[in-house]
Amino acid sequence: MSRETRTTTMTRMPSRIGAASALLTLALLAGCDTSLNLNNPNSPTQETALSSIDGVVATELGMQDQFAASVLSYVRAPALITDEWGTASKALAADQSLYTGDAIDPSYGVVSDPYYNTYRVARTADAIINTVPKLSGLSAGFAAGLTANAKLFKAMALGMAAQQYAKLPIDASVSGGVPVDRAQVFTEVLRLLESARTDLANVSDADLAGFTSRAVSPGVDVRNTIDAMLARYYLITGQYQNAYDAAGRVNLSKVSLLTYPGSEINPIYNYSVVAGYVAPLRSWARAAEPGDKRVPFWVDTLATPPAGNPPTLQLVPFNMFGHRNDPYPLYVPGEMRLIQAEALMRLPNAATTVQQAIDLINQERAEAPTATTPGAQLGPVSIATLDTPAKVLAQIAHERRYELFSQGLRWEDIRRFGAVAGSAKANFLPMPQSECTTNPNAGC
Repeated sequence: MSRETRTTTMTRMPSRIGAASALLTLALLAGCDTSLNLNNPNSPTQETALSSIDGVVATELGMQDQFAASVLSYVRAPALITDEWGTASKALAADQSLYTGDAIDPSYGVVSDPYYNTYRVARTADAIINTVPKLSGLSAGFAAGLTANAKLFKAMALGMAAQQYAKLPIDASVSGGVPVDRAQVFTEVLRLLESARTDLANVSDADLAGFTSRAVSPGVDVRNTIDAMLARYYLITGQYQNAYDAAGRVNLSKVSLLTYPGSEINPIYNYSVVAGYVAPLRSWARAAEPGDKRVPFWVDTLATPPAGNPPTLQLVPFNMFGHRNDPYPLYVPGEMRLIQAEALMRLPNAATTVQQAIDLINQERAEAPTATTPGAQLGPVSIATLDTPAKVLAQIAHERRYELFSQGLRWEDIRRFGAVAGSAKANFLPMPQSECTTNPNAGC
């Protein structure tokens, strides 16, 4: 593996399984794939792992840990390509290329990591989805939970990757997959999420209790996250009424977090604080509205700036993600209100719903930060200044910039909102060179 991959790929042991199950999961999931070649020399081990309920539970937890360990790869390029992160003096050349937008080499780990991390998660999810119907001894609720959660994590991985690449294979079950336009990938993301929602539609929380207690990473709310992701990806794909409805189903009193307890390390902390390669841009903090409490939630503007190149003045340390065990939110409540406000402004009757959208923005602005979710704690905006859908959309773009810092969504927001939201230094990541070399269908 290259220096790039060594510094960005992290092993995260499943946090809710015993040592034997952990070893079983690692046997199933181990390896540092450099292509989508799915010939697995350990396939007998995989078959053994998936032949029992304990093995499937261990695999389910391992899949969630795979995604949690991949968070850095999903947010790094969007943050550096836009206006969120900068590079420190000892940053890798790959990070510097993203920050400047120049000479993004397809052999860099920053290019290949999100690609291959996605298919590791997707393959594990597929193994679960295909195995659960064949496994005896599972209650209907337990089986539904395992399958729905696997579809959710596969959808989240594909959705994050489709925000970084113009084309991707959908099918992770075959080597030499043919990349398709990302619009088709988003269609598959939504299909998986709707299927997961259907899986749980007639299952009570009581029937899910066994699955939830044994096979869900602490902090993850499966039902809420399915609806939150439906809202996110319906918005990205321009299905605004569906986005509005899905966001409205999310219980905003709950959060869904990837956790890094004990000896585990948040990968953003590891890359920024421990390795010292990247840090938030001070310009992001300075462009905020005075008094916006989301700024000190995400970054520490009062701390000594990290050594930086660009100059030290331009970088600030993380606050959230600035500690080794900080969780990572799969979504934040304010995103749902902003999705609904944006959907209203993009529907045909937008001129008649300006005040309704402003009310949603003001609800989001009024929220106070908690230990795990941002809050602006700002006063209201009014229709006197936001009197057209275009002005409301510009305000939504601004709110998303601070509500969703380092969530991997900034690149897609700039595509959707255009110049009113800012600019990006590149359109998409190139196809990884290793995929170009090994996959004759890659189309490089």
